[in-house]
Amino acid sequence: RFGFSSSRSTLLAEVKTFTPLLALAMSAATMPETLPVQPPVPQGEGSATHPDAWVPRNPAMWRHGKTNLECPVDMLGGAYATPPDLFFVRSHGPVPRLDAAGHTVRVEGFVEKPTTFSLEDLRRQFPVRKVWSALVCSGSRRKELNLIKHGGGHIDWHSAVGNAEWEGVYLRDVLLACGVEQDFAVAKHVEFEGADTHESGYRTSVPFSTAFNPAGEVLLAWGMNGVPLPPDHGYPLRVLVPGVTGARSCKWLRRICVQAQETDHHMHKNYYKVLPPHIHSLKGHTEEILAAPPLYDVSVNSVVFEPRTGTPAVAGPLKVRGYAYCGGGRPVERVEVSLDGGASWGQAKIAEQRRTEAGNMYAW
Repeated sequence: RFGFSSSRSTLLAEVKTFTPLLALAMSAATMPETLPVQPPVPQGEGSATHPDAWVPRNPAMWRHGKTNLECPVDMLGGAYATPPDLFFVRSHGPVPRLDAAGHTVRVEGFVEKPTTFSLEDLRRQFPVRKVWSALVCSGSRRKELNLIKHGGGHIDWHSAVGNAEWEGVYLRDVLLACGVEQDFAVAKHVEFEGADTHESGYRTSVPFSTAFNPAGEVLLAWGMNGVPLPPDHGYPLRVLVPGVTGARSCKWLRRICVQAQETDHHMHKNYYKVLPPHIHSLKGHTEEILAAPPLYDVSVNSVVFEPRTGTPAVAGPLKVRGYAYCGGGRPVERVEVSLDGGASWGQAKIAEQRRTEAGNMYAW
């Protein structure tokens, strides 16, 4: 078990060596069974008939449905920065084929100068920034929750999370250049639209106070971990809203709109929310779901990825490794580990934490 104290922020996980006198009990109190191994990405996905045949993917990734992938949990701890080919993938349809040279993003709404920017415009007109941040799917760890009590949601994720250094320009700088309305009584939300191939497309939004926060470090990002965004992760341009659930970090970005209301896109209104426990599906609960607020800041969370679930305990030292994070740029202050079902706790060593230029902790 992990326990931790947080003034609330992001974190990294980490390592401590213990000499257990009792059998390892990290998950026995809550997990009714060992998590099953998921099938890897099928090799048939490389066939010419598959719509994503042109997209390079790591065959070690676990696949969920046609367009979603995650890194096996025990492979997450290989490096502080998650390699792009091991970073989880959440997409609503096949990856769009986009050309960086011809790609543009339109800024409109409550701005004095609606403007269309190319990637070259962004690079030339604004300071280039880098931000360390984890991205987390809203449904991460649903698999474990469903083993206890089955709830709603479409994907049985284990750990849909990854950590990266993102490169781009601050959204705030771009909005200022367009003469954005700075009256919070008028400008209340910022909508992002991607070039998704899904039949209904994809739009999402965040509060204007988040997008325009001087220390919020929201990026229009074209790179991760020193390389251009891979197609699965938004090539050639995406939004990165650090500390906020990954659904708001719109991929394949083509339009930004400053407006008075949240987006009206059905995925934003119906999904990516924290719902009461009696709601297991959309059917019969439409009004309650629409009334529930959208999910923004991610919750504090932690995962043990070594030893793997179900590993037999043996006498002698035991190395325990994992990750933890929090939302909103707040740091995790302490991580504690229990080997006896919570009767006693030992403090773990935090291996690495990287703050941003504004002093926020968005990474694990």
